[in-house]
Amino acid sequence: MTSRSGSGAQAAASGFPPMAADACARHARTMLHRIALVSLAACLVGAPLPALAQDLDEGPVGPAAPTDEFAADTRTSSEAIPQVEEESAPQEPRRRLFPLGGNAARARGYRIPEPYGLGMLMVWNTTNFNSHDLSAAVAKGAAPEPDANMLPLPSVTTSRLEGDNRMLGFKADLWVFPGVNVFASIGKVRGTNRIDIDIDADAVIPFPFCRPARPCGTVHLPVETKVNNTTVTLGTLLVYGNEHWFALGSIAKTVSISSKERSDVKSTNVGFRAGPRFRLGEDTYFAPYVGGNYFDLDTTVRGVVASGPVFEDGEALYLRYEVGMETSHPYALVTGFNVELNRHLSLQAEIQAGATSTRVLATTGVRF
Repeated sequence: MTSRSGSGAQAAASGFPPMAADACARHARTMLHRIALVSLAACLVGAPLPALAQDLDEGPVGPAAPTDEFAADTRTSSEAIPQVEEESAPQEPRRRLFPLGGNAARARGYRIPEPYGLGMLMVWNTTNFNSHDLSAAVAKGAAPEPDANMLPLPSVTTSRLEGDNRMLGFKADLWVFPGVNVFASIGKVRGTNRIDIDIDADAVIPFPFCRPARPCGTVHLPVETKVNNTTVTLGTLLVYGNEHWFALGSIAKTVSISSKERSDVKSTNVGFRAGPRFRLGEDTYFAPYVGGNYFDLDTTVRGVVASGPVFEDGEALYLRYEVGMETSHPYALVTGFNVELNRHLSLQAEIQAGATSTRVLATTGVRF
């Protein structure tokens, strides 16, 4: 009763009815409890991760200084970040002296090949020739002397001139500028040149060996000369294109150093090729192409040839000859393909087909 009276007195003193005062007290205790929970949640959210991991009996939950473990973790993470960035960052391309201007071209987004190249090439060549400047010295029973007077003889003609040769060599090239390549090759040429020579013996052999009563007639001399030359080629390429197509022009000069009595062989090769480029992989491309080629070859063949028995005494007719040979139809159509296996390895094959000539070329190369 006393308690209730005290409460009633307090309520009366406060100006509230007794039941209203009790309700206000309960509401005040609830609010204090909620404020305490919000304060605790704010401390937990705001606390560092190690503080969240602390046991409750180590003290009140709240912001705490980083432990040694946290400092070590922080140092390890800060040290690891630059390493990850270095590994994930793209590597800068090497700055090379050649091709000149290549670094600026790369900076503008062009794909520049490796500047230096080495490779091996094989060429099969079958060609028909025209003859010019034919001169000869004719003798009975023995070959004319090497210093014999060689004269153009209308009675000595050629009816077939063809060559069948194979070349195996090595090449080196350099991209001097983006789109400008210079190359050189050295190799060995082996094969056969075939020449059919017809001689009007009655016109060149004096009486009485050839006479109207017993004419000597026309003597047919098939000549076959072996080719065993060292060949050197210098040339340049001009290339233009993009990721999807290309076009190139080429010019090359070749000198084949002959052995024995044969003259050096000189040839000029000018070509144009163009075609699409198909990307098969990150650095793998297949590029078929077509074009045209001009191949002019000029050489002089010298030698001595003998017939079978021609005269009544059974002796042979000997001919010392010198004849110039040049390509009869130097123009040809070209088709082929180039395969870039990657930035360092490539393969190429092509065929040149002309009216009287066929040329097949195959190369393999490495770039660095």
